[in-house]
Amino acid sequence: MKSIWSVIIPATILLYACGGNGTKAGGDQQGSDTSAAFQPATPSGKVDVVFPADADTTRISIHFEADGQTSDKTFELPLARDVAEQDLYRAVWDKPNSVYIGVLKSDHSTRYYHASVDNGSAKINQVGTPPEAIWHYTEEKAGLGTISLDMKATDSYEQQLQSGTIIADLIVKKLPVSTPDSVKIYAEFGGANRTIGTVVPAEATTGIVHSASHPDQVFLVQIMNKKYTNLVEIKVENGHLKINSLR
Repeated sequence: MKSIWSVIIPATILLYACGGNGTKAGGDQQGSDTSAAFQPATPSGKVDVVFPADADTTRISIHFEADGQTSDKTFELPLARDVAEQDLYRAVWDKPNSVYIGVLKSDHSTRYYHASVDNGSAKINQVGTPPEAIWHYTEEKAGLGTISLDMKATDSYEQQLQSGTIIADLIVKKLPVSTPDSVKIYAEFGGANRTIGTVVPAEATTGIVHSASHPDQVFLVQIMNKKYTNLVEIKVENGHLKINSLR
């Protein structure tokens, strides 16, 4: 069965996603006065976002209605897998017949779509960078990409898995480092192991997060100024250990 949500009431904000199309670079910059004063418009219609029942697929469908006009469009997008389903997107109306939809990608950057009625016709399009006030509201006040309470970052992860013909423990753990601006992890599955390091801001903290629904996949994340970014994906697929850098 497909999961369908209309405009979502913002959930309790724990940690925010950052980076990606339309998001600001850097940690704790303040938006302009216009951004700070922005308040969503009262919609004259509705927007529905439909995600596949199979979280491994990449299709997202948007249905938009306003001013007696309708539009439907489907996009291909690798969706974030390590957040609760209800936190995959936020819809923010800037006008009664205009709404921006921010969707969380697998690398925790944000893809934006814009649905509006223009010259009497309803349209849905992907946009590269929405207005500053929109992404500020979507990613800060509306809390796009919150992490649920059972997904707090930890220093290690261990879970027995069966992948292909192999039954083994997936082990991922942070290793000691000599400087605060670096992080190193060790990953192991079925006799294969890898150690990978990366540079992070000295003021950032790092950790490992996973989703209970996907025990074969974990992420090394960077957390700074109440925002987090996926750095490395570690997963087991067809009996093989795979590590992907996400930046």
